[in-house]
Amino acid sequence: MRSAPFRSAQCRAVVLVASSGVLASTLGLGVRLMQEATAFQIVFYRAVFQATAVSLLVAHRSGGRFGDAFRRIGWTGLIGALALAITYNGMVLALTLTSVAAAVFILSAAPLLAGLLGWLVLGERMQSATLGVATLALIGIGVMVFDGTGPAHWLGNLAAALAALGYAVFTVALRKGKHVDMLPTVALSGVLAALMSAFGVESFAMTAWDLMLCAYLGACALALALVLFVAGSRALSAAELPLVAMTETVLAPLWVWLAFGERVGAWTLFGGSLVMGALLIQGVFAARRDRMPLGLSP
Repeated sequence: MRSAPFRSAQCRAVVLVASSGVLASTLGLGVRLMQEATAFQIVFYRAVFQATAVSLLVAHRSGGRFGDAFRRIGWTGLIGALALAITYNGMVLALTLTSVAAAVFILSAAPLLAGLLGWLVLGERMQSATLGVATLALIGIGVMVFDGTGPAHWLGNLAAALAALGYAVFTVALRKGKHVDMLPTVALSGVLAALMSAFGVESFAMTAWDLMLCAYLGACALALALVLFVAGSRALSAAELPLVAMTETVLAPLWVWLAFGERVGAWTLFGGSLVMGALLIQGVFAARRDRMPLGLSP
């Protein structure tokens, strides 16, 4: 029987991870609320604010050894940072071209894609059930990408799929570098994302409203959400974590529907239901295994 302190820690973890999902779910709403900013401008300034916020945290945690903290992540951290930077660019581009629902449904398949990559790259054991649900999620992504709703939506869905793949690579990089504090990887990803998007920025001038939104999206919806997620993940099992984190997938389409009446197409709903179903099935199978705390790095 679980002790009261354990249950208390688990309740706090649920609140932290759920809050992380709530913050992250506002990305689509923030993009829709922009007045004039282009996708590349949003990525650039959001990445700058995110990199600044996380770098300050790295400096605080490193105890004066800021440079050493970045050197320790090595090539694994650099690859993870590059993959996460691609995720940032792909997700914002997706949100400007397709529906928020389609973008977040596709991105939500990233943990299952990470499982496949962990099996292929790291040799991690994968049960047949995991392979099956990952295949189901890929089918769902395929349905949403090729839903025939026009070239803009098609490109947006494809960008979301690229973002999901990038996040899966980042997750595998974290697993490979689990014995090192990988938080500098997140800070570096913001720098790389800003550099990548800068080539597509025609003008860095931005309205005060758009700049304020980018500051929120970078420092809160991204940096703070990540900190809350990592802090809460340590007391949740592998089965519980993705289910609690579904607050992002559920709430993101709700915000834009309430604010702008943005509707979801039938094929998007069908493909999204396949992805969400795959995540739920994965959670059920994970719950049948040993319930071990998920110790993510950093």
